[in-house]
Amino acid sequence: MRQTAFSPTIGVFKNLQVPNLEVSELAKRYDFPVEIFPCKGKLDIRTILSIGNVLKTRKIHIVHSHGYKSNLYALAASVGKNVSLVATCHNWLGDDRKMRFYARLDKSFLNRFDKVVAVSDSVEQEILKHNIPSAKVLIIPNGIDLDRFNSRNRPDSTKREFGIDENFKVIGAVGRLSEEKGHGHLLHAAVNVLQKYPNVVFLIVGDGPLRRDLQEQASQLAQRQPNSRFQSPFIFTGVRNDMPEIYSLMDIFVLPSLTEGLPMVLLEAMAAEKPTVVTRVGAVSKVVENGHCGLLIEPGDIEGLSGAIIDLLDNPQKAQHLAQKGYERLRNHFSAQRMAEQYIDVYEDVLRARRSKGLA
Repeated sequence: MRQTAFSPTIGVFKNLQVPNLEVSELAKRYDFPVEIFPCKGKLDIRTILSIGNVLKTRKIHIVHSHGYKSNLYALAASVGKNVSLVATCHNWLGDDRKMRFYARLDKSFLNRFDKVVAVSDSVEQEILKHNIPSAKVLIIPNGIDLDRFNSRNRPDSTKREFGIDENFKVIGAVGRLSEEKGHGHLLHAAVNVLQKYPNVVFLIVGDGPLRRDLQEQASQLAQRQPNSRFQSPFIFTGVRNDMPEIYSLMDIFVLPSLTEGLPMVLLEAMAAEKPTVVTRVGAVSKVVENGHCGLLIEPGDIEGLSGAIIDLLDNPQKAQHLAQKGYERLRNHFSAQRMAEQYIDVYEDVLRARRSKGLA
């Protein structure tokens, strides 16, 4: 964007319980102006006023928000101000009553935005169900910075940190530890894998409401693996800020999700040139061509999941070929450069509409 007429400011919520300031730290590293908004709840009036004040003082023309919470705050803060709104919808996760309420609330407000971007076909179809004009809606797939996740020539200190033997293969999964991500199915599939390959470690990266339950389940399953030469074949890392190094540890990346939009973790793993075993959900099949640049299985298919992992462990040359083809597909269709160009087109469309209304 520095090569265009746009001047972005990065706005980040500082949540009371979990600050989540990684994006702001990265933005500062690249010398982007950053505004941090302390937020004490789902609806903090002071946060809305703070955002509104920044819109005024920085003379913001376009607010681009991601996710239901950001969408709600962007809409509320823009009231009475001369700004245009762009929203990106990644997915609406969670089946509990509270998350369903937030999803309905978000979809009901999207009609107030000038442009609504979906990251996949399935997300677009969900948006269109809620009477949002199709002229406002478009698809822009997520993109990834290929250089950041280059896994070649990275130090092996992270492997030593987890106490993983050099001779062990690492199967990695990255994502929120919640029901829709399917980690429970991965644990059961791991049992089948460990029976044939005891020198395998499953690295589960992320945090979420199911972490304790999954760890207990993993502990029980580990006790039934007398052939495993590792103290436990399951490692839960929690949230990590060194994801390029984490991906470099993996021999195979697994995405066992039951529902997805276009998962960034899949793109990151492909950028790190890792062979992938992924479920056929959301836009995943638009990214991974089965047997060409990864292996697709049906969601919830434990036998299929373990079989695909074993297949790649049995055939390292096949795994390497899939990883290489996956990287090539990512480079051609899902790079950060391509995504940025498409978003710039959206901003320019919004600005043209502003000028036609005499608002610019």
